[in-house]
Amino acid sequence: MKVSEAASPFFTWASAEHQYAEQTVAKLRDCFAAWILPRLGHLDLEQVNRERILDLRQLMLTRNLSIARQTSILHALKQFLGFCRSVLHSDTLDPTEIKLPQKPKPNPEALNDEEWERVRQALNINKMTDLRMRAFAELLHATGIRNGEALALNRPPFEQGETEIEIIGKGKKQRTIFLTSTPLFWVRQYLARRTDQEPALFVTTGPSPKRWARHDVSKHFIRLRKLAKIDKKLTPHLLRHTFCTNLRNNGADISLIKDLAGHADIQTTARYYLKTDKAALRNAVRKYLDPEHRMIHGRAA
Repeated sequence: MKVSEAASPFFTWASAEHQYAEQTVAKLRDCFAAWILPRLGHLDLEQVNRERILDLRQLMLTRNLSIARQTSILHALKQFLGFCRSVLHSDTLDPTEIKLPQKPKPNPEALNDEEWERVRQALNINKMTDLRMRAFAELLHATGIRNGEALALNRPPFEQGETEIEIIGKGKKQRTIFLTSTPLFWVRQYLARRTDQEPALFVTTGPSPKRWARHDVSKHFIRLRKLAKIDKKLTPHLLRHTFCTNLRNNGADISLIKDLAGHADIQTTARYYLKTDKAALRNAVRKYLDPEHRMIHGRAA
């Protein structure tokens, strides 16, 4: 059996037997469509060996893929090989022989206010693709929702003007996202321009709209980064980091950031966002420790 032939039953197994979340299965499909099938799809399962994997890893390095993207692709491949061995009883490579890249110490970037405004102004809202992008970016920036979570949303709650929406996130964890007026305004502007009946909140353009896919979203962010002249790598995840960083810098408790971001473990939140920038630290010293500042503001001891 070819790798390409085994892919479809693998996705069915991931969805039906393991009951992975819809976003997780979509992420697996994306890794296969973008990387695994184009390079390994023509091979028999038994031909997927360490040399082939090394070639794939070298290509990812050549293309300057992020550690996170490399990890996603290799993790999908490990799951696939495990499925082939346990379910299809194929004599293919042991997935434990594939080592994942070592993750660097997290140092999440975030957009500052000026950069975010440049992103907004770079979009021509008279164009449907840019209006969709404006609505999508505003939603991610204001809620911290993950890329896959946003793409899985449907339109009725937004058309009805709901400001609290229940979503199923990573690990099938349910949480509420809270909509402020700005993202709700832009999403409804986008929906008002739609003429299709597709239930998905974000769809492709053209005569037969379908739910917007991860691989298509990426190229629009690459284009937007160039238009806005942003030096940072502009991605949906950068907007998620910006949301969490804004909460942190405005004094939100780490446990609240954890719940709003949908992290399963508070240690994950702490590892990324417990750090505080120099400006916030400087203001804290002035506010609580500088006698002259306390005297001016009527808080003398």
